[in-house]
Order: sequence, then structure tokens, then C-alpha cells
Amino acid sequence: MRLWKNSKYVKDGDYFLVCKDNEKYITSAIENGAVKIITELDETYDIKTIKVESINDYIKDFYNDKINDMKLIGITGTNGKTTTCYLIYQMLNYIGVKTAYIGTIGFYIDGLVKELDNTTPSIDILYNLILDAKEKGCDVIVMEASSHALKQERLYGLLFDAVGVTNITQDHLDYHKNMKDYIKSKKKIINMLKNKKICILNKKDKYYKRFKNRRNNNYIIGKDVKITSVKNYLDKTSIVIKDKIKHGLILSMVGYFNVYNFLYAYYIINKLGYDLSKIKDKFYILSEPPGRMQKIKYNSNVIFIDYAHTPDAVLKVLKTVNKIKNKGIITIIGCGGNRDREKRPIMASISCKYSNYVIFTNDNPRSEDERKIMKDILKGAKGKYEVIYDRYDAIKKGLELLKDNMILMILGKGHENYQIIGDTKNHFSDFEVANKIINEIN
Repeated sequence: MRLWKNSKYVKDGDYFLVCKDNEKYITSAIENGAVKIITELDETYDIKTIKVESINDYIKDFYNDKINDMKLIGITGTNGKTTTCYLIYQMLNYIGVKTAYIGTIGFYIDGLVKELDNTTPSIDILYNLILDAKEKGCDVIVMEASSHALKQERLYGLLFDAVGVTNITQDHLDYHKNMKDYIKSKKKIINMLKNKKICILNKKDKYYKRFKNRRNNNYIIGKDVKITSVKNYLDKTSIVIKDKIKHGLILSMVGYFNVYNFLYAYYIINKLGYDLSKIKDKFYILSEPPGRMQKIKYNSNVIFIDYAHTPDAVLKVLKTVNKIKNKGIITIIGCGGNRDREKRPIMASISCKYSNYVIFTNDNPRSEDERKIMKDILKGAKGKYEVIYDRYDAIKKGLELLKDNMILMILGKGHENYQIIGDTKNHFSDFEVANKIINEIN
């Protein structure tokens, strides 16, 4: 028996959680098999109804005994959440600790992937996913904690064994309105710890001190462990780090920022007490998640597909490929509609500065006029660039411009397999489109 806010998930014997927003779906929930209504409203319905003070408290109390022995790991921050979680997921499963992942790219368990509507799902779905993982034998859940979810109490009642705060830079100001509210929302996670209360922070992030809580066991990358050497190559990164001793490691992922993502993952696992000796000399087997500096080889050229959709993320990926020997960088990028307008010219300026040529295109324009989005973008553009609104045509032009030993960056959508134009969600994958065009050219 499960609890649900969405009537379409209800099955025989489940309870339906009713609030003002979903009251109209009660009939559908009953038809699907709901046997009880749990509500904060002063109403009675056609089946047994229980009035509660807080639906969130009811969810927490209902599931707590079922999942309280699960180890929970939460990662928040503007960039790096997905990669850090995905690395933790891979590493723990590799050493024999059965682990599930919840985040931007879906719900991963037993090699299967279930798509999710949000980076951090609604509270009822989240608790049910954790219970699913428990019933399938998982010991650990690693999840992304978005600022929206933290502010909206979608993680209400959960306590984490370890958390990581990757970085804080401008994002989602269309929702939070200002950085103060954005940071306040992110900070909630450092007060949601239990047991060893492990919190991994990043000294290079200018806001990291705001996330230090005296009650937590804070471990700071850049202080407690230092990065002494990083060498970037097209298909790998070699690093030397120093905590008590020096370690030399080879990662298959590209980029200085991925070194940090790896270190968050490594030290969270380490501080939780898991033995990483099985993977000690095999970190090169770890892969980036789909759409995170995902590589495609094309003759002597390399294409990177990345989810970078904030100024900080765009800066990091472009700085990374500028350190790799190449004969030119072409960048394809756009900005989402109905989202933070302030970042658009900033992203354009960064793209132009660190690329030899830029093609500005549509991302997910949603219901916003693509010309207005582009007008905002071009306020920051200078140098060699052009505008191609159709994303397919933009990728095709980018590929046609490649000669020898060049790099093509396709930024903004990463793993997404859709493009939202108006109210329509069309199938569109940068990875699929790039490969299709390459096959046609060949």
C-alpha cells in the first residue's frame, strides 16, 4: 500500500492525498483503487476520509519505519549535482554496495532507468522511489536536491547521512528572484543530517562558509584535501591530490570541474566508511552521465555535448576545452524561454570569448518568443557568430564547419531528448541529431 498525490499512480489499496490543487481528481483516484482519502481540508468524500494537520507529516510518519535504515546521500549546488551523484552511484555499486540514484537524468536502479519529471520529484513520488529501492535490496540512495525542491519541502522529513554542496552561482532567479533566497533554499540541506553528519564543501566556492554548520562534520576540498596537479586530455584527466599522502589518479572524464565532482563523490564514500580499495586503481572506468561532456569522435575532431545552461557551467566547460590542444572551438548554444533572462547575455559573452565561432540557436523556447530570447542573448555577443534558430540546422552547420583537430561544443540540453516549443514537447536529442548528421555526411 502506498500514498499518492497524483491519481494516475494510485492502485488498489492505496491512499490518496488530497489538497486544494488535486481535489478534482478524487473520482479518478477512487476508480483506480484508492481506499482512503488523507486530507488537510475540512471535507468528507465517498470513501473513508482522514483529516490531518499536515500531509507532509503524514507521509513522513507513514514511510519512516520502512526506510529509516537506508543510507541517504544528498547533493545540492548550482552545477555538478548530476555528475557527482552518478559517480557515487557507480562507485558504490562497483564495490558491492547496492545503490540507487534519483536526479535529473532519472531513477537508476539495477541497470534500469525511469524518467522523472523533475530533478527532485514531488514528496510522495520521492518517498515511494526510496521505498522501491529498499524493496529491491538497495542499501543506499544518492539523490540530487534542487533549490526548488528544498524551498518547496519536497524532501520534508528526510535526514541524510552525508551531503555535498558543489558550488553556488547564478541560476533560477526567475523563481528565487535573488541570490539571497536561492542560497537560503540551498542551505536547508545542511540542517537535514543524521549519524556522522558528513558535509563536503568546496573552498573555491565563494559562498562555502555560509554552509559550514558547527554541528556537522565538515570536510573541505581545497583545505582538507588539496589538488596539486591537473592535466587535461581529449579523453581523460590525470590528477594528483594530497590529503595525508599524495595520490595520482586517472579519470576518463574531461575537465577541472569534473575533478571536483569526483572528489565530492570519493570523500563522501570514504567518510561514510566504505572500503574503496577494490576500485583504487580503476577510477578510469567511471563514466560521465549522459549529456555531461559526452564525447563523439568525428574524423580528427571531437564533439562534446553538455548540459551547461548557466554562466558558470558554460565558463567551466569552455575553459576546459581551451586547455586541450586544438585548431579551433565552435560553440552552439541557446537559452531557455520563460527562465532567468539576466543570464542570457552573460552566457553569450562567455561563449564568444572562449570560442573561435559561435552559433546561437534555440534551446527550449517554451511559450516565449524566440526573437525576444535571441535579442537578450545577443546583447552579450561579439566577435564571430551567427544566429540559426532551428537547432537541427545549427548542429548541422556546426558539423560542416569542422575541419581537422577542432572541437564542437553543443551546450544547454545535454541528456534531454526533447525540445519544448510553445506547449508542445517534441522529441529532440542533441546526441542523436549529431550522430545522424555525421552518418549522412559520411
